[in-house]
Amino acid sequence: MFSLEETFKWKSNLLTHGCRVAPNTSFPPSIALKKIHLYAHSSEKYHQPIPDDLVLPNQIISRIRYHSHSPFILESTLSGYQVRHEMTAEALPVSFVPLPAFTDLIVSELPISSICSFLGADLLGITPSNYCFYFQQGKQCRFCEILPTFKKEVEYLKTFKSLDVIENSILTALTREERLRFVAITTGNIHSYDATVDYFVQIGERLQGHPIFQKAEQVLATLMPPDDLSKIALLREKGFTKIYFPLEVFEPNHFLAVCPGKADYGYERILKALETAVQAFGSGHVYTNFVYGIQSLNNSLESSSYDPEKENDLSLKAVKAMLSMSVIPAFTLYHYGGYNSIGNVELNTDLTPAFFREWGELVRGAGIVPAGQETVLFSPLSLSNTLFNDGYCLAMQKEKIWT
Repeated sequence: MFSLEETFKWKSNLLTHGCRVAPNTSFPPSIALKKIHLYAHSSEKYHQPIPDDLVLPNQIISRIRYHSHSPFILESTLSGYQVRHEMTAEALPVSFVPLPAFTDLIVSELPISSICSFLGADLLGITPSNYCFYFQQGKQCRFCEILPTFKKEVEYLKTFKSLDVIENSILTALTREERLRFVAITTGNIHSYDATVDYFVQIGERLQGHPIFQKAEQVLATLMPPDDLSKIALLREKGFTKIYFPLEVFEPNHFLAVCPGKADYGYERILKALETAVQAFGSGHVYTNFVYGIQSLNNSLESSSYDPEKENDLSLKAVKAMLSMSVIPAFTLYHYGGYNSIGNVELNTDLTPAFFREWGELVRGAGIVPAGQETVLFSPLSLSNTLFNDGYCLAMQKEKIWT
């Protein structure tokens, strides 16, 4: 048996050190194997398709971030699979997420996988468009790799999907796959900020009338705020239960260097949009996102300027500021697959988990996560490239021990 604390340590190590695959390891045909992996440890590629995620003890999910020099090795055993530390011989039993039941389906002559992703083990990820006008303007977020990866690697060349295709794909996936509990819809900026929000409103309006859509316990919209802030309430009216307006970096001067397109919209305007969203969605249902690993970079964004102690100080400052607004400050781990202008950042293997432990205690202490939610967002099996849900679960467990 592994405790939650032990599993947290393993996941943190897998995300910061990465993981390699033992020679001649084969995988069962019942799981998805991919050549292209977002949230990579580096631009290094494995020579054959491998799974995205590992299911760890305590029903926690972790991303496989391939790294050929990692001390952690994924390998098969007589009874299944494990991750082993090559120096200590410590091992953790792991399993994989079975393929979703909607695999290989075609919707309106498009593979359903061009719209729907099975994220973790219970989350339906929807990407209505792979386009973002920041790239066209040369003002993309400097860490972003979504559009470059899409243009370089992806199999499906249609960047924009019609409302009919999106509606039918979501309904098909929810009908076919009983494990789905949550829906997250994420896109770049399409034509304008208001047009992007209008697009989400239309998606929600179409889905609301279908009984199967009520199966979704949480429905998240991730996008930039509109110019017309009155449109935010429409997203809530049309079935979205949670909303994400990502800031990405906390210090305003650094925001300009990292997110030039978002800086044109305005740092203070995003804060105002978050305040407006709290009024519409309620406390505990509004999120922003920060990228852990780039808060401490200099304004030239040199990867060598990463300072793990400064990273934690700045990140904790962001956490406290957002919680004071009743906004949940989510953090994803910085990743580099060879397609952004920052390059590789080796996250500190001790201070990274230390930050997420403190994050969990601060968010738990703020008391804004709705009662009854098992984590901050979705479930422990939903988000494989972050430790914020796991840090929150540790804080809840600690609270139970003391009470």
